[in-house]
Amino acid sequence: MTHCDKEGTGPSTDRQKATRSLFTARERHRAGLMLLFVSLFMGTLGHAQENRLQDALAQVANESTLEITTIGRKSGKPRTKPIWFVYDQGALYIQSGQEGKTHWYRNLQKNPQMQLKIGQLTLTGRAQFMTDTAESERVHDLFRSKYSLARVAGFVGSSIGHGKVILVEDLAEAPPQE
Repeated sequence: MTHCDKEGTGPSTDRQKATRSLFTARERHRAGLMLLFVSLFMGTLGHAQENRLQDALAQVANESTLEITTIGRKSGKPRTKPIWFVYDQGALYIQSGQEGKTHWYRNLQKNPQMQLKIGQLTLTGRAQFMTDTAESERVHDLFRSKYSLARVAGFVGSSIGHGKVILVEDLAEAPPQE
């Protein structure tokens, strides 16, 4: 064996090539396992955060109102308004009366991002405007069940409890505003 072979600068033997290939395969396998473990951990972490948020929402579900903050469609400034809401089967719904002509609803049409405060819980979310008539009616029933004023007003022909429905998507906890 020459001095070059000892230093690894000479021509490779079949055994050296096989060892390098095996090493590369082992490293690829280790990297694949690491990615798998990281993705499982992140999935578990995401699931735990989602469960924590669902638990927090369930605790405030019986609150009467939430404060919604939207960005003014003309002014570009934050606008806050108390409104009714319902929480059902992991979903948070809000609705606008006046056939969707409220300022906060029209603000969301221009910019669907919102901040919500329910009790001590502060959230961010995005408006998903409901167009399915059957689902909207189901949500209206939820509002009538939660708010007796909506039930009574419905008997006398009012549109309270029959507004334009919004599903709040991409809910996430936000740090409380000071």
